[in-house]
Amino acid sequence: MIKPLTALIVDDEPLALEGLSLRLAKIPEIEVIGQAENGDDAIRLCHELCPDVLFLDLQLPGLNGIEVVQAIQTDVLPMVVFVSAYSDYALEAFELNAIDYVLKPANLGRLQKTVNRILERRQPRHAEQEKYRLLQALTETSGLAVAELESWLETDNPLPAAQNKDLVIKNSDNEQVFVPVDTIRWIDAAGDYMCVHTDSDTHVLRITMKKLQTLLDETQFARIHKSTIVNLNHVTAIRPMRNNESLITLQEQVELKVSRNYSKALQQFVAKKKTLS
Repeated sequence: MIKPLTALIVDDEPLALEGLSLRLAKIPEIEVIGQAENGDDAIRLCHELCPDVLFLDLQLPGLNGIEVVQAIQTDVLPMVVFVSAYSDYALEAFELNAIDYVLKPANLGRLQKTVNRILERRQPRHAEQEKYRLLQALTETSGLAVAELESWLETDNPLPAAQNKDLVIKNSDNEQVFVPVDTIRWIDAAGDYMCVHTDSDTHVLRITMKKLQTLLDETQFARIHKSTIVNLNHVTAIRPMRNNESLITLQEQVELKVSRNYSKALQQFVAKKKTLS
């Protein structure tokens, strides 16, 4: 069974408030969860109850209906239906993206049409939320980022493989050590070897920088120098220097230089990371 829409109704006339509540109670797709008789209480209850729909009279003591909508923060703004005995404010109401403008007295049939209109408007939002929840679940099982999965949905390609979660390194006893990628802070080159610095240790790996980059998630690891790769999740600050170079600070105050050849690329990585987060 689909959960009904929640509604807050606002009117300074007790009889009008009761009548609207009784009629809405006969519509199974909607549930009245609160009532208010003035603009200040309407704003407070919107923040407390977060209703899906606000049935709002225009003529209220203190703040009028238009001012109530303007005062409510956009992150908690429900879908608005203005209810009024006058049509004077209809144009201004629709400029505030109201779902409907209902003239008093509103009969049951007219309110049902309003609820149907709300359900039609709400459906794309509900579908988008369900899609995002499914993508999040798939992210946990596949290891792929939500943005990667969204791109994949637009193609006919098979599900792409996730980036390695562990880097396999041979230690001095020729044993294979599995280093979790998330624990890697930065990597720098030392001749034909790569020094992989983690939270607690440094591992030496014989591999080229180019090959190593293919094993790491490009949304998480950025090349900042011809011989250095850094884990963006460990970056705490970026300080610009002369000649288009910069200095980044990692956790525990490790500082690494970003050469000017990679400064632009670093900024692009940071911008992309912000977009994905």
